[in-house]
Amino acid sequence: MNLKYIKNRFFLFSKLLSIVLFIVVIFTGIALSEDKGGDVLKIRWIIDEALRMNPGLQSAKLGWDASTERILQEKALDDPVVGFTYFGEPVQTRVGEKQAGVMASQKIPFYGKRRLKGEVAKNEAKVFGERYRTLERVVIARTKSAFYELFWVHKSINIDEENKELLHRFVKIAEVKYTTGKATQQDVLKAQVELSKIVNELITLEQLKETAIARINTLLNRHPDSPLGTPEEIDITELTVSLKELYEKAKEISPDLSILKYKIERDKAAYKLAKKQYYPDFTFGLNYTFINDLPSSVMSSPIGESRDSYTGTLSMNIPIFQKRKYDAGVREASARLKSSERAYKNMENMTLFGVKDFHFKVQTAERLVKLYRNSIIPQAEQSLRAAEAGYQTGQVDFLNLIDSQRVLLAFNLAFYRAVADFGINIAGLERVVGIELSNKTQ
Repeated sequence: MNLKYIKNRFFLFSKLLSIVLFIVVIFTGIALSEDKGGDVLKIRWIIDEALRMNPGLQSAKLGWDASTERILQEKALDDPVVGFTYFGEPVQTRVGEKQAGVMASQKIPFYGKRRLKGEVAKNEAKVFGERYRTLERVVIARTKSAFYELFWVHKSINIDEENKELLHRFVKIAEVKYTTGKATQQDVLKAQVELSKIVNELITLEQLKETAIARINTLLNRHPDSPLGTPEEIDITELTVSLKELYEKAKEISPDLSILKYKIERDKAAYKLAKKQYYPDFTFGLNYTFINDLPSSVMSSPIGESRDSYTGTLSMNIPIFQKRKYDAGVREASARLKSSERAYKNMENMTLFGVKDFHFKVQTAERLVKLYRNSIIPQAEQSLRAAEAGYQTGQVDFLNLIDSQRVLLAFNLAFYRAVADFGINIAGLERVVGIELSNKTQ
């Protein structure tokens, strides 16, 4: 009786365990499919992955880290010098024989030199930091541009595939009309030619897709042939920042300008340091001499006993014979400072031009997208439907039908080209300004 009860309990437990495992497997599969995102390539993911894995960015970060370690090194004092003297031939003194001696010295730069060296190194580290920020913006801009290119290619392939199916229908319509004597063979041939053109364009687009995929994979530090999903759906956004605000933001936070700002500060400190070279550096020293008692053969010391001696020293270099060298150093530092100031002004002009140029391109792309979406494409679709209906009834010739199809195809491709150009130019504007701009999604 007990054995049967145990078997029943075991059987019930097994069924419950099977149900639990089945539920776990189902929810795990759902979670994995959600994580995979249905092979949808998200722009935020590739940006984060590029920032994490791009080797050029990693190299710039390590260079920045290395430059910060120079600050303490430049501000540090030189190592103290210690020495030992042994008298091979005893030197007699009134108090005994000099047996050996030790000395220690420390060089102290003139007041302000160490601080200025630290400022030079500190601003140099900031230059490396801004170079890292610049490369970071470049990587983000390139990643976004590559994504938008891949988005455009995918959309172009989809549009061409749809038009290929449309032309297949036109071919069938033309063939039916030709067999009934309501159309000429030329209509069938025209449809087949247009179909061949679409197939040729699809081959070119497939090549462009592989190039775009390889470009993204390179930015992500992956093999060029690594598979990527289909780009997520995107739409244009409205740029809410005015051109005047963009100018101000660019002059304030653009990493390209910040690099030159810190170069100017570095060169100012280097110029002051060059002028400090006319001043001497000091060396403080301490000497200690070990003295033994006089031997018995020598008259005893009037002092009565031996005594070790010590002396303190102070020395400094006299920078008079190197004046021409220091003069050249000052002229060099002055020239570098003026060069950095001119370079900053030039970069400022280029940055403001870049802001203006990208701002204009963004506005142009935005107007084109709205125009295609709200006006041109709906009209072209209506025209194609009317042409197809007219051709089937014999009121429109086949050439007008093909022209309507070709026009709609061109407008659809131009629409997604404008969407991609909008995203690419926004990315370029963000790179020039130095921040991700706040956008308002339509």
